[in-house]
Amino acid sequence: MPQPAPHRLDRPAVPPAAELAALAARAAAADGDPPFSDQTLVELRSGGPGRVRTVLGRDAGGELAGAAVAVQDAGVPVVELVVDPAHRGHGLGGALAAALAAELTGPVRAWAHGGHPGAAVLAARHGLRPVRDLHRLLRPLRGAADLPLPDALPAGFRLRAFEPGRDEQEWLRVNAAAFADHPEQGRMSLEDLREREAEAWFDPAGFLLAVPEDDPGTVAGFHWTKIHPGEDGRPPLGEVYAVGIAPEHQGAGLGRALTAAGVNHLARSGPAEVMLYVDGDNTAAMRLYEALGFRPWHLDVMYAGELPARGTGEDA
Repeated sequence: MPQPAPHRLDRPAVPPAAELAALAARAAAADGDPPFSDQTLVELRSGGPGRVRTVLGRDAGGELAGAAVAVQDAGVPVVELVVDPAHRGHGLGGALAAALAAELTGPVRAWAHGGHPGAAVLAARHGLRPVRDLHRLLRPLRGAADLPLPDALPAGFRLRAFEPGRDEQEWLRVNAAAFADHPEQGRMSLEDLREREAEAWFDPAGFLLAVPEDDPGTVAGFHWTKIHPGEDGRPPLGEVYAVGIAPEHQGAGLGRALTAAGVNHLARSGPAEVMLYVDGDNTAAMRLYEALGFRPWHLDVMYAGELPARGTGEDA
């Protein structure tokens, strides 16, 4: 039986973004699942005054061994937790979860990226139940006989790249309308968008807009692609980051054409594979992506519940 490693818990006023990013990278390399969402990483880098609460676990030498992060989303904290692979099995995850739970009250949500059994145990300990399945699908981009995919836009539309400084407000309008019922994407603000434009991975050439031929300033739909840089000898990975169609243009075939256009763009840009996220209850999107060659890969699970005035979790 391994002996518990000595860990101390810290609650920094300003989260150490670089350390947390490095911790997340170590965990992702071991698990194949990133422990933090893009929005959480953005919030950690910006400092997120009033929006981010962080509990850190450090070993006797001061090395960051784990972290629990809660980001406010429409007034509800969304929790993500990670423990360094070298520090697992000593109860640190349970201690972090209990410490953060003790600081939160009322409704709370938590992501388990990869749907790991340990996350389910921690969620149940704090009275949280699974409420959402977010699937990650994967598709090869090399050696597939059907590439490039047919991506001709419907008559009356053309494709162009997003132009920073010109298209932000119009894109935000379409994004909010297209994802009005989406718990994260539909609430993206101008500040959120500009923070993503400042990311190293942002490439306007891969941010594809479908516009009417007679009104190129109006966005009818979009496919925002992303390329995750390869690390530790792994090749880069493409992502269908977001595909959205303005409600007034839905049903015209833009969704399939834009998805194919983005996949083709990624195929020409170097990644050997492309992935995407899709909610399990979005059957129409699941059918479309399967028809375009995507297959199940990973599963993220969201848990939700109510926390009492004081957390009652115990160290694992």
